[in-house]
Amino acid sequence: MERDLLYRYFDGDTTPDEERRIMEWAEASPENYRLYLEERRLWCALLLHAGRRTARRPALWRRLAAWRVSGAAACILLLVGLAGIFFAGRMVPDGRMQQVVVPAGQRVELRLADGTKVWLNSKSRLEYPSSFGRRSRRVTLCGEGYFEVAHDERKPFVVETGQYDVRVLGTTFNVYAYDNDRAAFETALMEGSVEVSSRSDASQRLVLQPNEAAVMAADGRLVRTRLTDMGRFRWTEGLICLNDVPFGELLERFSDYYDIRILLKNPKLYDVRCTGKFRQSDGIDYSLHVLQRFVNFRYTHDEERHTIEIR
Repeated sequence: MERDLLYRYFDGDTTPDEERRIMEWAEASPENYRLYLEERRLWCALLLHAGRRTARRPALWRRLAAWRVSGAAACILLLVGLAGIFFAGRMVPDGRMQQVVVPAGQRVELRLADGTKVWLNSKSRLEYPSSFGRRSRRVTLCGEGYFEVAHDERKPFVVETGQYDVRVLGTTFNVYAYDNDRAAFETALMEGSVEVSSRSDASQRLVLQPNEAAVMAADGRLVRTRLTDMGRFRWTEGLICLNDVPFGELLERFSDYYDIRILLKNPKLYDVRCTGKFRQSDGIDYSLHVLQRFVNFRYTHDEERHTIEIR
């Protein structure tokens, strides 16, 4: 692949046909993908070295948004997925707060100023300070995030979501808290200890131990459950792993991960149990075709309305 074409792509100055050609080349072999990443790293390094004066053009900033590093701000370690490799970054004028927004079908790994590692799933948004204060470390999450928190007894780490706060000192856990009409919430703990508390009801509070989860029940209460399937947290690897879950719940996850509205028109299908492993990069249509081998349904995909109906 010509370097000039790759750099024009990173600069946001390629046609749809050229972008498709680049994606097909990058996905053709592991060697091509390695070369693609090397060229991307080189391009980013050159821009960072050159300074902001060389990055004035809007198209360039759109491509560069995923790679900016500023002072003590989070350092991006890895972006996974080829088509549309970018995410939105924003910094308020005083430089204290930053925001990462992950596009549908992508995921992001980053490291915060204190050394905490964060993986963000499709359609997730994380707001965080470029450096933490003296008494606490607070971030705000909308979506799904997997956290490996750097231990610091003096400064608790708090993940704020729309309805609940998750408070830790140093541990590994997953938070699922998309801001949609279902308003589902779950915190799953792998290592250490966390406290999950409601932001509106002080009586709603749970302290979790490893292999436990706090889930919002249908009546809005926090309920403690045991973790029996750790595979579903492999989304950090780009995998959607679901084990014996209702078909309707699986579709809800697909809706979040692929950023598409899915309408289940046959209520009899909702409780059909499903087990499967899907790659986010394969796309929604491929995943549904795989499911049709095990569940009897038909579907229509309206690309203009960004909607799927399943019957």
